[in-house]
Order: sequence, then C-alpha cells, then structure tokens
Amino acid sequence: MIDSEPALSLVPASLFRRLAALVYDSLLLLAVLFLGTLLLLPFTGGESITPQDSGPWEYAYQAWIALLTLGFFGVSWTRRGQTLGMMSWKIRLLRDGGRLPRWRDAASRFLTGALLLLCTVLGLVSLAHPGQSPLGHWAWVLLLPVLANYLWMIVDPGSRSLQDRLTRCRVVRLG
Repeated sequence: MIDSEPALSLVPASLFRRLAALVYDSLLLLAVLFLGTLLLLPFTGGESITPQDSGPWEYAYQAWIALLTLGFFGVSWTRRGQTLGMMSWKIRLLRDGGRLPRWRDAASRFLTGALLLLCTVLGLVSLAHPGQSPLGHWAWVLLLPVLANYLWMIVDPGSRSLQDRLTRCRVVRLG
C-alpha cells in the first residue's frame, strides 16, 4: 500500500470519473505542451516546426512532445498514483497488489492509451470525411478498440478496462 496513508478500499472508479479526470488532464497537458513548444521557439527563430520547413527536426519535435506527455503522466502516476485531474475526481492508479505504478507500468499504460487515442482520432476524422478515407463508411471500425476498452468494464469482475488489464493496474476511487 501507499506509505503514510490508511489502507485504501479498492472500489473501482466509475467511467464518468475516469473520463472527467481525463478531460481535466487533457487541458493541463495542453498547457505543458504549449510551454514545451515555447522552449523550442528560440531555436526556430519563432517559426513553427513543420515537415515542409523543418525536415528531420519535425521528428525530434514529435519525440519531444511524446516525452513531455509521458513525463506528465509518468511522474504523476509513479509518485502519487494520481495526475491533477485524478486528484480532482478523487481517483488513483494502482498496480495489482495496491502499490504505486513503476515507470515500466506508466510507459505501458501511456503506450496503450496513445494507441487508443490514435484509433479514436483516425476514426473520427475518417467519419467526418468519408470520401477522403480509404475506409469510407467503415471508418467506425477504428472506434471499436476504445469502445471495447471501456465496455469491458461492464463484464469485468473488478470493473477494470482492457487497458487496466493489459497494464496490470486498476483505477480506484478514494474516499
């Protein structure tokens, strides 16, 4: 268990709390990414970093953004088991056994979350522009992984998502 806290009840966090915390964290992450990009502007002469103008630096920038995002979630999850959004909604991420996630757990959770986000964004963009998508009206298939992830909570005995299962973690409600 987490040191200096009484034993936590492992009541699963509801889908509403999870998504609400994710919305909060998205706004906070956006601010972190703005600041991270601001730090690079002196090196680009104040110009945006685009594939047309920056060449291979675009890949370095994308890696920088991914590293900042992993850091945002990883530091929060490994130090307290909570991001600021999770604190606001009184939920915490724990490994199986009730301990705080390790960096390996945080990285695997980050990667599975990034893949779910990628599928969701590609699916929504493809649905918005079916004539421009190779999948056409079948673009909704890209939304199946994220739907399956959260719908799994209904049938799982511990109300865990597929992402929780894959990363051997759980999101619990505090108090």
